[in-house]
Amino acid sequence: MRKLLVILLAMVPMALWAQFAPAQDKPGTTAMHADSSAFVAWATGCVAEPGPMNITNPSAGLAGQGWPASNVIGFPEGTMGVTCLGDGGQATVTFASPICNREGPDFAVFENGFANQGNPDMWFLELGFVEVSSDGENFFRFPAVTYVQTETQVGGMGCIDPAQIHNFASKYGAMYGTPFELDEVPDDPLLDKDNITHVRVVDVIGNIDQEYCTYDSQGHIVNDPWPTPFASCGMDLDAVGVIHDQEHFPGEGIAENECDNVSIYPNPAHDFVTIGTPHTSSVQIFNAVGQLVLTTEENVINVSELPRGVYFVRVNLNGNIATQRLIIK
Repeated sequence: MRKLLVILLAMVPMALWAQFAPAQDKPGTTAMHADSSAFVAWATGCVAEPGPMNITNPSAGLAGQGWPASNVIGFPEGTMGVTCLGDGGQATVTFASPICNREGPDFAVFENGFANQGNPDMWFLELGFVEVSSDGENFFRFPAVTYVQTETQVGGMGCIDPAQIHNFASKYGAMYGTPFELDEVPDDPLLDKDNITHVRVVDVIGNIDQEYCTYDSQGHIVNDPWPTPFASCGMDLDAVGVIHDQEHFPGEGIAENECDNVSIYPNPAHDFVTIGTPHTSSVQIFNAVGQLVLTTEENVINVSELPRGVYFVRVNLNGNIATQRLIIK
């Protein structure tokens, strides 16, 4: 009997077992109300690039008319004060002080979802991927996961269970932020997690048709309310709240500004480059596509055999990382 039970349990779809943090009114939620004292700052700028109201009929026009990007700046407003992204649209926000990676969640994204009055476990949530950048050019996505079923399309006013999604913006309802922890983004030489200058939110589209669908980090199709062919459709970005930034949480470990004392010269370089640091350090050099091309503990480095181009030098100072751009001519 026990062996039979194990076999039967193994046949149950993974989606039925998946359980992430539940809705904002449930024990174990990670939802953060906008009034939380954990927030030290809010976004100060936003550029929105809305997508079509209906990805299958682009001629119907773009979403977002009457929902300006300025709605995202500052404290969240709830149901109405949002920027609507449409199918596959995006918004990029900036901050007065860069977000930094510290213990626990580092920022939170607010949308304006709402509960299903007939079933309090189900919520109307228009999802978005979240990406971060430390230079405004190279963006890196949080590994989002969904176990929402994909056999049938969630309808335009359909609902999903927040406990079946993770690392998507709009996991929670209006005035409750979804927290994001920078440690969950894979390390990359082009990303300085202690200097996040841009956060980007990208609407997931939500159509399960393979011609239009988007996928999570595990290859699952993302199913959320669709179609919603009107100006306020798609992920509705309300605000981005900062939990850790450089102003309020300066560098820890070595001296506060020690990474600022790292110098690279000459730059541009041709034959040799010198890494000036306060003490012994390890150095890695990556090319423009993130491939590691050189590792050393020497401060004077022969770069004559590296092809011309742009490189990124990562200097490790007792666990504190400084990254600088190097040009080799």
